[in-house]
Amino acid sequence: MITRPIGILDEHPEWSSRLMAELAHRRLPFEKIDPSSHAWDPRDRAARYSVIVNRTSPSSHRRGHGNVVFYAEPLLAHWEAIGIPVINPVASWRFEKSKALQIDLFERLGVRYPGTIVLNHRDQVGKISDRLRFPVLLKPNVGGSGAGIVRFDSPAALESATALDFGPDGTALLQEHVEPEDNAIVRVEILDGEALYAIRIVRPVEDFNLCPADLCQVPAPADPSVGACPVGPAPGLVVTRYDAPAECVETARRLTRAAAIDVGGVEYLVSAEDGHAYVYDVNATSNFVANAPDVLGFDPFPRFADYIVRVATR
Repeated sequence: MITRPIGILDEHPEWSSRLMAELAHRRLPFEKIDPSSHAWDPRDRAARYSVIVNRTSPSSHRRGHGNVVFYAEPLLAHWEAIGIPVINPVASWRFEKSKALQIDLFERLGVRYPGTIVLNHRDQVGKISDRLRFPVLLKPNVGGSGAGIVRFDSPAALESATALDFGPDGTALLQEHVEPEDNAIVRVEILDGEALYAIRIVRPVEDFNLCPADLCQVPAPADPSVGACPVGPAPGLVVTRYDAPAECVETARRLTRAAAIDVGGVEYLVSAEDGHAYVYDVNATSNFVANAPDVLGFDPFPRFADYIVRVATR
């Protein structure tokens, strides 16, 4: 029996609504915790929550909540230190908010990924661009929902760019652009170490915001400083259930396990040039696919709630 509330750490106004509806349906106590306006006292060692469900996202800085990106880490570490179980703990948050750490993880585990160099100053561009094959993508290390990703088709175009976005932590990735077959990517969703489902997302044009949840689908804003994830569906994405190859599913399981991710997704694409699968992103924030019963044939939120209850009552 759960007597202390389930804490849901989430600054987005809508992302946890379906999860909270499922918990309310079960008459489970829960509290949404907004880390964009929050305080905690290190002297308070009382375990006030039965479990914390970490649903913070690095894209918070695109919604005017940049304080969340670096605040969440010590907050999660505090909760873990006083014995509150955390779903997607501080270790997973470090991978969630750093594409550079993800790339290093891919390399350590021997996972195929696009050629990438991590840099922290514009002056490095001219020194490293000859190590990569163009076109390339410049990605802020702290991203979310495709925020700030820019394509450059030649070294000259990259070196002449008037502004390069290195994101909140002043770090970026320069990464070879692998053209996907059929303009499609695959996301394998993992829950408690096992594959929950996989979906294939086809885009009609080049777009780096491929979140399958309708709550973060928007056309690219004309002004890149505009928040990347207001509520509302984006037209054009075609999302279908997909039977991912066994080796791709196993790769997703290995990556989430190594990154301490309890619930999240691994995204990969199949190269139109060589037919190989390339992993390019690991997500520790999962909203699940929109319209899940129609797309998947089942609703994943009851299974997520089952897992939360198991962790809270261990």
